[in-house]
Amino acid sequence: MDSVLFALTIISVFATVACAGFAWHLLREERRRSDARVAALSTAIDSEEPYQASPPPVAVSGLFNAERSASARGNPMIKVGVGVVMILALIVAVATSNRGPGRAGAHGAAASAGRPLELISMRHARQGETLTVSGLVRNPRNAPRAERVTAVVFAFDRAGAFVASGRAPLDFVTLDAGDESPFVVSVPGVSEVGRYRVTFRTESGIVRHVDRRVEQSRLTAAAHQ
Repeated sequence: MDSVLFALTIISVFATVACAGFAWHLLREERRRSDARVAALSTAIDSEEPYQASPPPVAVSGLFNAERSASARGNPMIKVGVGVVMILALIVAVATSNRGPGRAGAHGAAASAGRPLELISMRHARQGETLTVSGLVRNPRNAPRAERVTAVVFAFDRAGAFVASGRAPLDFVTLDAGDESPFVVSVPGVSEVGRYRVTFRTESGIVRHVDRRVEQSRLTAAAHQ
C-alpha cells in the first residue's frame, strides 16, 4: 500500500506540473497573438489617420485579456489535464483514508462487528480453590481476521452471585477465517462454583460468539457411526 501510494503521489505531482506548464504555454501563445493583433490594429489606425499627431489611447488590454481567458477555458487539453489531476488526487485521498491508524485495533473492531466467533468445545476442572476452564474457539469462514483475542471466565455461586473471574489470551495471536485456537483460563480463589460463563474480548471491546458445542458433538457422533 505504501509503494502504491508513493507512486500515485509522484504521478499526480508530475501530471500537475505538466498541466501547469502546458497551460502557461497556451497563455503565452495567446498573449503573443494578442500583442500581434494590437500592433496590427495600431498600424492600421496610424495608416488610416496620418493627420492625428497624438491619437487618443485605445483600451485594448481588457478586451484581449477576456479573449485569452475564454480561449484558455475553452481549450480541451486544459480540461483533460485538470480532469486527470482531479482523478489522481481522488485516488490518493482514497488510498490514504484506507490505510488508517492502529491496524490491530481495526482487526479487533472488524471481528466485533463481523461474524461471531464459534465456541467448538469447553470443559472445566477443579483443583483446590482454582477453577480451570479450557476449550476451543473458531473464527468462521469468510470472516475478518481476529487478533489478540482474550478469553474471560466469570464464576458464580449457586445463588447466582458473582464470585471471581480470570482471563487469558488465546493460544494463537492471529485467527484468520476458518482458523481455530485453544484457550485455558484459570480462576483462583473459588471455593464454591455453581456455574460459570465465558466471553471473548479484544482491545476494542467484546467479541460476539455463538455456542456450537451441540452441533459439533452431533457431527462428531455422526462421523464415528
